[in-house]
This record gives sequence, structure tokens and C-alpha cells, in this order.
Amino acid sequence: MTSITPNKMADNDMSFRQRAVIEFLVKEEIPAAEINQRLQRAYGSVCMGASSVQRWVKHFKDGNMSIQDQPRRGRPRTASTERNKERVDEIIQDDRCVTVDTIARILGLGHNAVQEMNESLGYRKVCARWVLRLLTEDHKDQRKAITSELLQRYRHEGMIFCSVL
Repeated sequence: MTSITPNKMADNDMSFRQRAVIEFLVKEEIPAAEINQRLQRAYGSVCMGASSVQRWVKHFKDGNMSIQDQPRRGRPRTASTERNKERVDEIIQDDRCVTVDTIARILGLGHNAVQEMNESLGYRKVCARWVLRLLTEDHKDQRKAITSELLQRYRHEGMIFCSVL
């Protein structure tokens, strides 16, 4: 019996919601490209890919009304366990410059599996360092406070402040 993690449930719920939107927009005779643009605006980084949107548009245009994903054949995924995600996160926390290939070699996992775990953990590579993709509200507040303070110092001290930076 497989366990479904809260993240997996959220992913499934988000996909389910997007498929329902696609079904509705297909009934409204909206083209696939426009459906994809609307989903991108509404769901942002958690939006399904353009090819998935096109596949679901075709699914509904062919008269299929189910928004449930069909079971797939083949071996189930075994690499993306919670323990492996924790281990990937620990490795990245220890060395922000580590590569996907290095993580895969250390853990004995495939490159794609590690890449998917990085994405599900919210990491992306920026200037050869792993950083969290989204800032928390606290981080945003801290950045706003620091920038406001720096701006006030600049207004008060003028160009002298710039020479200190």
C-alpha cells in the first residue's frame, strides 16, 4: 500500500482543479493556447505544462468527461520518498553549490529523480547556488525593512552613503 504525502495530495488537488477549469473552458470553446495562458496567470508556478494542457483539451474535445487521471502502466516511482527528499534537502543545506549530478551520485538516484525532488522542495539553481524559489512573508518583510532603511540613509546622507557601499 502506498502512502500519499501532504505535498502529493496538494499536487493532485491542484491538478484536479486545473483539469476542471480546462473542461469548463473547452465547453466555452476557448482555444488550447488561451486556456494555457489563463492557467499560467491563475496558477503561476504550479500550473501544469502546455503539453499537459493540450492533452487535456484533446481529452475533453474527444468527448471524455472524466477529470480523473487514468492509472498508468509501468513501475511506480520509488525514488521520491520523504526520506530521500530530506536527504536531498540536507545535502543542499550543507553545500548550496552542489550539483544535481553530485547529489544523484551520493544518494545513488537518477538525475531526473533528484531534479524533481529539488523542484518539489522549492529549490532552483541561481548563479550556481541552490535557493528557495519563494520568499516567505517574513523574508519579504525583512527585505522591505532593510531597503526602506537603506533608502532613508541615502536620502539623509546623499552620495556619501553610496561611497560606503
